[in-house]
Amino acid sequence: MKRVDDKSVEKPEPASKKAKKNVASDEAAPKKLLTKKSLKSDDKKKVMKGKFEKPLAVKKFGKPSSALSKNNGKFINKNNQGNSDEKPDWKVFKKEKKELREKRKSKKLNEVYDVSVKAKQIGEKLREANCTPAEREKLCSQLFTLFNGNFNKLVFTHDMSRIVQWLLKYCDEKIRQSIVDEIQPSIVLMLQSTYAKKCIQKASKYGNKQIGQKILTACNGNVVKLMSHTIASPIVDAIYTKWADEKTKNYFKQEFFGDMYTQSKDDKITTLKDVFGVATDMKSATLSAVKINLLRVLNKNLMGSALIQAVLVEYLTLCSEEDRSELIVMLRNSIVELSKTKDGAKVAMLCIWHGTPKDRKLSLKAIKDNVQDLATSEHGHLILMAMFDSIDDTVLMKKILIPELLSSLNGLILSEYGKKVILYLVARRDTQHFHPDFIALLQEGDGNAVSKKSAEIREKELLQAVIDSFLESITTETSVWLANGSIAMVTLAILKAGHGEKLTDAFTAITEYLIDINSVIEEGETKYSAVEHPGLHMMLKKLICADKKLIEKNESTFGEILIAKLDDSIIQRWIEFNRGCFLLILLLENESESVASNLISILKNSQKSLKCKKHSGASILLKKIK
Repeated sequence: MKRVDDKSVEKPEPASKKAKKNVASDEAAPKKLLTKKSLKSDDKKKVMKGKFEKPLAVKKFGKPSSALSKNNGKFINKNNQGNSDEKPDWKVFKKEKKELREKRKSKKLNEVYDVSVKAKQIGEKLREANCTPAEREKLCSQLFTLFNGNFNKLVFTHDMSRIVQWLLKYCDEKIRQSIVDEIQPSIVLMLQSTYAKKCIQKASKYGNKQIGQKILTACNGNVVKLMSHTIASPIVDAIYTKWADEKTKNYFKQEFFGDMYTQSKDDKITTLKDVFGVATDMKSATLSAVKINLLRVLNKNLMGSALIQAVLVEYLTLCSEEDRSELIVMLRNSIVELSKTKDGAKVAMLCIWHGTPKDRKLSLKAIKDNVQDLATSEHGHLILMAMFDSIDDTVLMKKILIPELLSSLNGLILSEYGKKVILYLVARRDTQHFHPDFIALLQEGDGNAVSKKSAEIREKELLQAVIDSFLESITTETSVWLANGSIAMVTLAILKAGHGEKLTDAFTAITEYLIDINSVIEEGETKYSAVEHPGLHMMLKKLICADKKLIEKNESTFGEILIAKLDDSIIQRWIEFNRGCFLLILLLENESESVASNLISILKNSQKSLKCKKHSGASILLKKIK
């Protein structure tokens, strides 16, 4: 074959290079070139192939102005045909864009477009802070007249829904009622709309109970659909919580019990158990329907609703172990969210009681960063107690739960519910500290099929994990642990459960606090000496009475340590108070003979002072000395 010389053969120039040359040579080309981002996909291909002879003269992120027209692949500025080097007039461009938007909106709204223009002008005046009540009333009346008959269209648009919200906020009850009556057929759709939902919220917030009931009535037949909708669910739940009466609550629950209750309701059915109370053959079908509806909601992670939690409590109590286990897997990581309501906390407790060891472990990990919040919440503290009662793996509890509690002791002891958590660890189910109904609620989890360790062993292991830290805290921050009567009773329970050197140190710290002349407890505007305070006196009385058990064990008692610190000056201060005298009487009655005799010898020096006192404690103490 004959070799062809590369230099002698002219290679055809690619089309893209020709296009680039044409663009470069064209003097009329604008200075700004079109980027790939501002072109559509078809135009990108044309540019890559060199089909555009000149780049488009457009704004960086905008579309070509209507003043630009296409002519044989070229875009020509109609306003500047004579001088194409000039940039387009962007003010004109923006004006044309605005006009285009208005045309589209007018086409969409048709006959209500002119109404929306006027409404915006009125709405701006209505929302001004300096608008007087009389002016607002007049403006609301004008807006209502403009919108009347078109609310069902306007609430679904962004700008008009805002104005409707202002109208619902500032108008009187009569106008608000008329608006709700008009939009009632569209309420279900509005609840699922990004813009219209806010109108429903405003109507519920500023409306009366009658308006709230109308909104809830409009939801009948669509409850499951709305509660499984991410936009509608929280709004329906808020309205349900605020305005629903017992009858409405029952009707809403019934829709989860099966399709037969979607349109027709039964006033006799108040719980899930009532559905198959008479017809036992309905149990399987009903539970199956409830499960399907609940899964529809839980799959979207919408279990925060009070309605859903109420249905969950009833279902988890009645369903089979297999179905319960399936739902527990979906709920075990949502303990914190469930803890915010009474029914939610009960759902979380059922999950802990009946969950597998793996479920319990994951639940513990889910609450690790929120232990203090749970311990101090109205319903969440019950969940922690259910864990104390059920979880056999106390080693895991000591790693995850206990350290979080110990690190926030000061916060817990000052909380009404945090105190109960501490009490439950040191005095589990003690009727002196817990109401029988409270104990009965926690007893529902006893005997569950998962927990194998005996309650006594679990209680002892948890107590060993916390008691030393509790006693150390009492020793170092005595004033906090004796700040008032309710806290002092928690301190008493801890001291009764303690032993050894840590207990002795705590007794010593309390003694130092009592004999200190500067120890004062404030309640409102009243200031009490530590010995005089009624709540602390009750705690000290029970603590001294408990010394008898310590004497039997040959351990150091609180009274023994206290008497060793007393002297004539302290006695003189104490006998000024009736409660101070009774405290000394209790020490004489409950301590060993040798310790009591030491106290009598100190008291004899104060007999003259006691004779001068008129309160009953002084006369009784004087008799004890003689």
